[in-house]
Amino acid sequence: MVVRHKGRENAAVGDLSWFLAIIVALIFALNPIANSAESSRPSEYELKAAFLYNFVKFTEWPPEQIAKSGEPFVIGVLGKDPFGAALDKVVEGETVYKKPILTKRFSRLEDAANSHVLFISSSEGNNLPAILRALDNHSILTVSEIENFAQRGGVINLKKENERIVFEINIDAARNAGLTMNAQLLKLAKIVKGRP
Repeated sequence: MVVRHKGRENAAVGDLSWFLAIIVALIFALNPIANSAESSRPSEYELKAAFLYNFVKFTEWPPEQIAKSGEPFVIGVLGKDPFGAALDKVVEGETVYKKPILTKRFSRLEDAANSHVLFISSSEGNNLPAILRALDNHSILTVSEIENFAQRGGVINLKKENERIVFEINIDAARNAGLTMNAQLLKLAKIVKGRP
């Protein structure tokens, strides 16, 4: 796994860029509800949708995974979708690698195998070992909120701690998937190593 490090003179610029990217993504995600008098704070899943989008921006996929021309960049949700329309709103009109970002929902793992990012819903907790085995050696950024997801071999685990959304990254799982995580992203995460 390659981790990009900035020199001392560029560290402040990198930190500022990361901060601005988070703010822009959150503003974009919250724009539909910002005009609503009924809701002044984003929901947990609106925030998690913004996190998913930012994970895409700070992760690199192998060139052969991205090279398929004409195909969209797919963020999939496997199992019961906790996001509702929030995920669609966050990525609406966005592109990555000059590809439009498309969200898809899957009830079967076989249909999700062409995703670039796959959020594995808590409804799939009992099937997690089989899911991760089936995705082994695929260049898919797996994300979930299933307890101990990163320790069990997933790439990113979203957690809620003290009313904040935090995340863990399993760098061995990322390496196994051929993914490169940006150094700025790694600084904000709790790093988990190993696979069961």
